[in-house]
Amino acid sequence: MTAFKGFDPADLEFLRQLALNNDRDWFTAHRGVYDERLKPTLEALVADTTAAMAAVGVPLAGNPKKSLFRIHRDTRFSHDKRPYKTHVSATLTRTGPDGEWRKLSPGMVYVHIEPEGGSRPAFDPDSIDPLDPSTLPPSEAVGADAEGSPFGHGPFLGGGFYLSERPNIDAFRAAIVADPEAWAAVIAGLSKAGLSLGAGDPVKRMPKGHEAQAGGPLEADLKRTRWLVRRGLTGAEIGSPDLPGLIARFARDIRPLLDFGWKALHGVPQR
Repeated sequence: MTAFKGFDPADLEFLRQLALNNDRDWFTAHRGVYDERLKPTLEALVADTTAAMAAVGVPLAGNPKKSLFRIHRDTRFSHDKRPYKTHVSATLTRTGPDGEWRKLSPGMVYVHIEPEGGSRPAFDPDSIDPLDPSTLPPSEAVGADAEGSPFGHGPFLGGGFYLSERPNIDAFRAAIVADPEAWAAVIAGLSKAGLSLGAGDPVKRMPKGHEAQAGGPLEADLKRTRWLVRRGLTGAEIGSPDLPGLIARFARDIRPLLDFGWKALHGVPQR
């Protein structure tokens, strides 16, 4: 596998054009750009970022073949039959306590690549791929904030805990209550790096068992169901061979959040 050299603007234009010509005939006629350039470049990014993570001591890794999300949309239950996504993406995750690497293991970095300024049409609420966070509703998407989904607005990194299972969510909340000083240190560490948590798909009422925290400093964080950070990327950054190092530094900046969450979920069975 060749080293990552950056995403070529001409290759990213394929994604912009795909948004305008989202049909099988156009994709088939132009898929060489995806198969021979975009996908191999993303694979190289995953491989080189895995090495960069190791160099900064962050225990996240990817598999160049298994970390990538498919470009095909799942349209089986959708009224919108556009067959393709207009971005490419991948995750880097931690090997679990059972020694297994999982694409969506809790505590991850998500890499979303599309042209600067965006390429994706409006979110399709009828087409959700449960294995791809980028197809989830805006309030549930990795990196989503109070202004809605970031998908379709340009490249970005997402990091932290995208949690769907109730035992995981309960364990994270319990850890916040058990050690509020440690949690405050996480928030302070993120702030020092110029980062902050997104809205996190919050519930409307205080979670069961935490009613006493209503109105207190932990209320907003306990109402979250996702604990995620987002960092936008520029066209220059995704076109640079230094992108793996940038992603690794982002992971290092959110390490306090990752460590807190991994400790909170220790012992909770993962699927």
